[in-house]
Amino acid sequence: MSFRMRLPSADYFSDLMKAIHAVVDEGTFKITEEGIRLIAMDPAHISLVDFELSNSAAEEYECSGELQMTLSISEMMKFLKRIKKGETLTIVYDDQARKLSIILVDATSSKERTFTINTLETVEARSATPKLSFDAKARLNVDAVKDAIKDSDVVSDYVKITINPDEVVFLAKGELGTVQTKLSKTGAAVYEIETDKEVWANFSITYLDKIVKAGGDLSEEVIMNLSTNKPIKLSFPIPSGKLEYLIAPRIEGA
Repeated sequence: MSFRMRLPSADYFSDLMKAIHAVVDEGTFKITEEGIRLIAMDPAHISLVDFELSNSAAEEYECSGELQMTLSISEMMKFLKRIKKGETLTIVYDDQARKLSIILVDATSSKERTFTINTLETVEARSATPKLSFDAKARLNVDAVKDAIKDSDVVSDYVKITINPDEVVFLAKGELGTVQTKLSKTGAAVYEIETDKEVWANFSITYLDKIVKAGGDLSEEVIMNLSTNKPIKLSFPIPSGKLEYLIAPRIEGA
């Protein structure tokens, strides 16, 4: 069986793979006639990525049957770094040979480059998205969130994120001092807050920074779903697809 997909922007595909690489170095893609899907957790079991790209995102899409393709995302990124602005991208997967070809064509269709990467043996994927309920939701400008995380990194490795009916607060404390960022519901950085209570949890700045940076290359907004001392869900709206992450909280003693 084989799979072929052509996307008008090679850069867009590269950004999607970077978003997955923010969590895992390798992953198994499930490919069907409807699109491609990946759910994967990092080795420390702190973060999870849930990615989906519909066939409607592609100019051409062909898939016979249902396939699983396991890739070293780290190795694939080496190929994708060779992308030049304006190129289209076609990926062709040969299930029998376990090889993935990446075909790049320039804007004038005068130059075609093909990179072929060996895929990995697929181990039956065990990852699944946990069924969680959340008490609060906030839609935020992604650049404002990036800044709040980077400011917090000045004093600590962790940041406390609080959502209440009026604002979203980032608070970091360390030996050097304290950094607090408040994003008001009435301000330009907050598009929406849905909650009738205050919820909060502490999260690793390292994980937040990688994920928000990668997601921010694809979307201008981030949707946060949170309950007290529970994982946070970060969703980045993308055309014809889904890009969501879960990050486990750091539980502190009372």
